[in-house]
Amino acid sequence: MRYVWAAALKDIRRRLRDPLALLIWLGIPFVILALLSLVFRGGEISPQARLLVVDQDDSMVSGLLVGVFAQGDMAQLVQAEEVSEEEGRRRIDEGDGSALLIIPEQFGNAVLTSQPTRLTLLTNPSQSILPSILEEILSLLVDAVFYLQRLAGEPLAAFASGPPEGAAGFSDPFIAATSIEINQLMTSLTEYLNPPRLDVSIEIEESEEHKSLNLGALFFQSMFFLAILFAAQGMSDDVWVEHRLGTLRRALTLPPGVGGFLAGKLLAGFLLMLAMAVAGISAGAAIYGFPAANVAPSALWAATSGMALLVLFLLLQLFATSQRAGSILSTLVLFPMMMLGGTFFPFEAMPGWMAAIGRRMPNGWALERLKELLSGSATAETMLPATAALLATLVVGTWLAARRLRGGFVGR
Repeated sequence: MRYVWAAALKDIRRRLRDPLALLIWLGIPFVILALLSLVFRGGEISPQARLLVVDQDDSMVSGLLVGVFAQGDMAQLVQAEEVSEEEGRRRIDEGDGSALLIIPEQFGNAVLTSQPTRLTLLTNPSQSILPSILEEILSLLVDAVFYLQRLAGEPLAAFASGPPEGAAGFSDPFIAATSIEINQLMTSLTEYLNPPRLDVSIEIEESEEHKSLNLGALFFQSMFFLAILFAAQGMSDDVWVEHRLGTLRRALTLPPGVGGFLAGKLLAGFLLMLAMAVAGISAGAAIYGFPAANVAPSALWAATSGMALLVLFLLLQLFATSQRAGSILSTLVLFPMMMLGGTFFPFEAMPGWMAAIGRRMPNGWALERLKELLSGSATAETMLPATAALLATLVVGTWLAARRLRGGFVGR
């Protein structure tokens, strides 16, 4: 045991002489997390649809239609720009804009007299969300005009026909009668509109699990485990460094042999990952409000999982023909684990079939148990079998690594 501690301390001292590697393992995931946080928390940045408008009618009604997009909150969502038809079609073909709206001639007269008319909306196929928003807005406006025609069709039609022939404008009696009619209409609607006949109350009930979960916490857990994954892969090639320096051959000739050498190396990896886990999870608990009582078991699970991943990458290194081949092989295994195993994108952001695969990968399975520990939903019924499986993986992996070391790796 004394030899194991000595070997572990030797590895830790060597790692501490290269603090840049430790900072890279821990820093890269959290730099990515910081950038994602800026994106998701940037409340002042919102997508804006660019609507190109061809107004062939140039009437009061078409002007009101275009003016809708410049009112209040609508102006933050839609940027309307009047263009000629030739320019509008050219720009929408080039992808410069979300949609092109063509208002035909006699549009205003058709609206006022309840006659059929057609608005043409050409959407940009390279966009999906913003053109759909514009379609929904125009659909709502069409519905609003329909109900306005049902309620005030006659006054609108009277204005559409224009002043009597030879008159400069509408007569005073006509204006007065129309105003009285509109006022009576609005008065009759008051009992339905103020106060509203229907009160809609929306209540969303969330489980405790979803209340305590937010997007930042999801990404934090994934990025933290990504740091553990980087550390496991980075430590695994140390066996090649010791092989090149000749210390591996000398270490295996000492009485503790292969078992002592591997135990010391795994113990050093465990202690380094435990320090990373305590620091990272404590910071996450302070930022995202994970219960303080869950920090210690979560850190212990993360460090033990990292040691199992270290054994996995160590096996890949031992079966490689050179240090360069081992680095390539471990990287080829790292990237699918990183992309599918929930350590780059949370499972909640993945398609169902992809998340189902990722949860069965080694790092994905360990990450799910970590989430349960952090949220406090872990139980003895789930964690005891998981811990037994993790320890069994460690034992089997270490045994295979020891056999490989004895079987010819040192003699290369």
